Amino acid sequence: MNRTALACFLLSLSLVFSGCLGFGDDDDSVAPPDNDDFVAPPGSVIFSAMGDVPYSNDQKAFLAKQITTHNAQSPSSFAVHVGDIKSGVDASCNESTYETVASQLLQLSVPTFIIPGDNEWNDCPDPDEAWGYWETWFNEFEQNWFDAPTVERQDVRHENFAFTRDGVLFVGINLVGGDVHDAAEWDTRMGQNNDWIEAQFVAHGDSVHAAVIFGHALPSSDNEPFFDRFVPSVENFGLPTLYLHGDGHTWIHDYPFAAANLLRVQVDSGGNLVEVTVLPVGSAEPFHFEREDEEDVPALSVIATMAAVAVMALRRRPE
Repeated sequence: MNRTALACFLLSLSLVFSGCLGFGDDDDSVAPPDNDDFVAPPGSVIFSAMGDVPYSNDQKAFLAKQITTHNAQSPSSFAVHVGDIKSGVDASCNESTYETVASQLLQLSVPTFIIPGDNEWNDCPDPDEAWGYWETWFNEFEQNWFDAPTVERQDVRHENFAFTRDGVLFVGINLVGGDVHDAAEWDTRMGQNNDWIEAQFVAHGDSVHAAVIFGHALPSSDNEPFFDRFVPSVENFGLPTLYLHGDGHTWIHDYPFAAANLLRVQVDSGGNLVEVTVLPVGSAEPFHFEREDEEDVPALSVIATMAAVAVMALRRRPE
């Protein structure tokens, strides 16, 4: 099936789903484990993550509900949004969207970090204008909270950040999916991301027992040079490392890389916050995850995913 035919099929299928909303049974292969009995041991670091949200008014309402519950019940010490604050189907990138999402995330009671996604930057009609909006509303976003951790930022790429907490290194990078809007910028940024991660590994490798890397993009041919360098650097680092990203809209927990110490997790879309626990040294598993049942997430996220894939298929450069 050629790209245009595939895109048309996906768009048609998304319309069918929007009318019937019959999604079938959950796939046990990606369902979270039974977490009812889990208790984080002393020395754990707990944070919350989300991505690819909000794409609709329903998702805005669901995210607001999640934030209220999070503020009342979550033991997380900080939160991270891994990019895409709007639907890619909506090509408009109005500043009001950035302002609205920033205002919503500011309702979280814990310091909150955010990294860029392609929907609010390189996939916009004017990427430079969109980047200006992103910097206006999200640059050093965690500084809106008085108890934010001490954060280091990369001189050449200020949106890239790093900090440590209780023996865990956290690193955020600007790694987006979507359109390669500027090939030279794309290659330079990937190299700078690698430089930043490797510098943090060197600086903190002797004082931490695990690392978490936040990016937006799932591995693809467009960012292959980044992962070709990233995976060996994690292997040399030698400590349990989590690459946590968005972009794909469905929950994935796997080990797809050659480095045995590198776990990949892709978060759900739609405001389904996942609670991540980095366990102390000596634990059988370094990372533990708790998340809501997918049936609680607005169904529109599935429809938006299919439509977004269709749009990406239409605009993707020929192989």
